[in-house]
Amino acid sequence: MKRGGLTPPFFYVIIFLKSIFFMRDLSNIPPGQTRCSVCGVLKENSEFTFYKDRLTANGYRLMTNTNCICCQKIRSKERTAIKKKFKNIKPPEFETPCDCCGKPVYRNWQLDHCHDTGEFRGWLCKQCNTGLGNLGDTLKSLKLAVEYLERSKENANPGQLNNLSKQCNIFEIIA
Repeated sequence: MKRGGLTPPFFYVIIFLKSIFFMRDLSNIPPGQTRCSVCGVLKENSEFTFYKDRLTANGYRLMTNTNCICCQKIRSKERTAIKKKFKNIKPPEFETPCDCCGKPVYRNWQLDHCHDTGEFRGWLCKQCNTGLGNLGDTLKSLKLAVEYLERSKENANPGQLNNLSKQCNIFEIIA
């Protein structure tokens, strides 16, 4: 039986050669495990990517990020799909205000979209897009952040209260 015009033995030779040429270099990576920052699973370090030339203080290769290879591939496919879906939506001119903070954007417009529905939400500056992403892109987390900032004006956050009581004790000791 032929597969794509090649006889089966030749087909397996090609697969073998591909595996040799595309093998990952796992030399000089640190031993142990790392928790993937995307899926949250504790995995062997061999399941992450490392720089070839950048080393840590103890001589091991430096990890590029804490996303496992599997999650990197999924995110890459998602980014490609987003780029295809929104390829006809052009960013605003530079110096146009950000849709979120209103500050003029001089470079790096960021396409903001809903991660649940995939719908386009607007064009943001990098700081706003990163901030929303770090807060989980949810209204609940944004409301909690606003409440936190409002409490901080009144020195009512638990961390502030604890710190203020320690400062008062220090002033009592000094006096």
